[in-house]
Amino acid sequence: MFDLGLTLPFTLGLVTAINPCGFAMLPTWIGYFLTGDAADREDRPEQVLRGLLVSLVMAGAFVLVFGTLGLAVTHLVTEESVARRTPWITVLIGLLLIGYGLALLTGRQVRLPIPKPRRGPGSSELWSVFGFGVSYAVVSIGCAAPIFLLQVAGSFGRDGILEGTATYLAFAAGMTAVVASLTLSLALARGGLVRHLRRLVPFMDRIATLALVLGGAYLVVYGIYEIRLLRNPGTPSNPVVDVVTDLQTHLANWVAQAGGTRVGLALWLVVLTAVVWGIGPALTGEARRTGWTIVGAAWLFGEGVGHRGDLVVLPVGRLAMDWPARIANWADTPGRWAVPLEALLTLVALATLALFVRPMFRRR
Repeated sequence: MFDLGLTLPFTLGLVTAINPCGFAMLPTWIGYFLTGDAADREDRPEQVLRGLLVSLVMAGAFVLVFGTLGLAVTHLVTEESVARRTPWITVLIGLLLIGYGLALLTGRQVRLPIPKPRRGPGSSELWSVFGFGVSYAVVSIGCAAPIFLLQVAGSFGRDGILEGTATYLAFAAGMTAVVASLTLSLALARGGLVRHLRRLVPFMDRIATLALVLGGAYLVVYGIYEIRLLRNPGTPSNPVVDVVTDLQTHLANWVAQAGGTRVGLALWLVVLTAVVWGIGPALTGEARRTGWTIVGAAWLFGEGVGHRGDLVVLPVGRLAMDWPARIANWADTPGRWAVPLEALLTLVALATLALFVRPMFRRR
């Protein structure tokens, strides 16, 4: 399904989305995407299409910055000079996010050089999303640029224009898979809360705003740590950075063990299914049938023929069967790296269940 030469850059794109430097930008993106959602009053098709659009713009900005970096390092500047400047930008972005999040918590509205994306087709909204993608890429340079320059940007010189372009697009597809699946999940979750559990929306707003503040605080801590490390390589490790780096390392190792192409293919199948389901009410009968036929064929080929059920269905089934044991282990091994993610996933599952159960009780 994937050319062997494209497997590495595709996997690199997945891992780059959760790189140690920019790892805090994912919860921060949640905060940007959810706070003050302008699409609350729109129907599900519009919400899903907006979610897909902003995820593509944000991921596109990320890979564009990295592509520009590859050209700059090849012809204009050195990798070392870039690495020495990005930590200062990381600290600045973190301070802006902290100030912006605190302003939202107090009910104020502040315009930042990197404004929060308000979903919509207007150019100002898309430029704000583009700005976030650029910020995400800048804070990720310190960790992800060396491997990117070697494996992706360097392919143009090693393999030629056509092979280099294919490698770059594979990297972009991997990175976009993470962003698009996360963003569409958030869009659908937000829409479900608005339709069925509107009272929970303010709590979701506060949690998202808190993610802004915490993400900004981590960027400040990480940027200062990088600056100290550049000045003195013997600088002792930072406990906050160590915790986040450890979590990111476990996630990256899990992607590597599961197989980057398998994880990426599963994410893109989820994205395709979410898009077709989301825009279904706006389609005619024939178009809706065509959409679901394409989804069914994609799942049959990817899940059935390609992996014999071991892409999404069987792993999710095994995970569900093991979940009670995992919850029991929270008290025994609370320091296990997966505990925060498991707790978050449990809350999301309970909230999703509530979305379906509450309307049933109302009808009765």
